[in-house]
Amino acid sequence: MTPASFPVAHPFDVSRLGNRTERVTLRPDADAIARMIAAYDLADLRDLACTFEIRPYRKDGVAVQGHLTATAIQPCVVTLEPVAQTIDERFERRFDPGAESTAEDAEIEVDALGDDPADPLEGRDIDLGAILCEQFALALDPFPRAPGAEVPPEHRADPEADADAEAGARTGDRSPFAVLAELRKREDGA
Repeated sequence: MTPASFPVAHPFDVSRLGNRTERVTLRPDADAIARMIAAYDLADLRDLACTFEIRPYRKDGVAVQGHLTATAIQPCVVTLEPVAQTIDERFERRFDPGAESTAEDAEIEVDALGDDPADPLEGRDIDLGAILCEQFALALDPFPRAPGAEVPPEHRADPEADADAEAGARTGDRSPFAVLAELRKREDGA
């Protein structure tokens, strides 16, 4: 987690934590909000705040519980109209100096029912701004859509295939695999 890679930076020295729990509320200033708007392709960002509860974890690690709130305004993926999204997310992260750092192309085994693995703790600081940005990015709707917004048929990849798939889904008489097989036959025959 490097401060330069996130629009908000707020280092927190975990060595001063000792055996106590500390609370930090982070409300980014106007410049940081402007950087987040640019970084996440937002139309606007309001009421962004994140409250962190930081406590010791195991021998040398740190556990962070957070509550992120904001109102993000994004352009609709169909009409570009502004779409408001209220974010109210709770999260938990752990940092441990014994956790292994993984290469970007390394395979990671994930247990869907287990806890997330701890992030590596390198040095004395964790960046609460980076945690805020990561959690914010995860909470954003990747495909915001205004109410009633529909992709016009002339802009769909294959309007006939979409109509056939929708009709089959409504009647239940065609599986998605049958629709794919029909598409393959059309491609092979064309």
